[in-house]
Amino acid sequence: MTLLASIAVVGLAGIALAILVALLPEPRPIRRRPRKAPEPARPDQLARLERLVTTAGTSATHAHAYLRPVLVEVTAHRLAARGQTLERMPAATGRELLGDRLWDLVRPDRPFPDDRYGPGVPVQELGAMLKVLERL
Repeated sequence: MTLLASIAVVGLAGIALAILVALLPEPRPIRRRPRKAPEPARPDQLARLERLVTTAGTSATHAHAYLRPVLVEVTAHRLAARGQTLERMPAATGRELLGDRLWDLVRPDRPFPDDRYGPGVPVQELGAMLKVLERL
């Protein structure tokens, strides 16, 4: 094959390729899945309280050192609305008003637990304490 024939074959192949490309259908745009809206951020205080509830059940140390201050604050606030304070409340009144377990946890003279690895406050028990506080 001569040079002129080779150029003619390459030229015809180029023309055929151009015709084939022109005959191809228009490409459709790629459909993207709609993105899910990001979940709203949890308030820091809510996340902190959720962790507190979870860890309070792991040991007596967590319950005393982390859960107790929150419960003391809430209890003091609820009692203040009734004109009472934890510090001036007799133990018998505290037990009657708050129940044995909640009173034991929030009483002003509560010592640090002897058994630091002992059981903490289970979620169900904490739920019962919160119901008592809601009734105050």
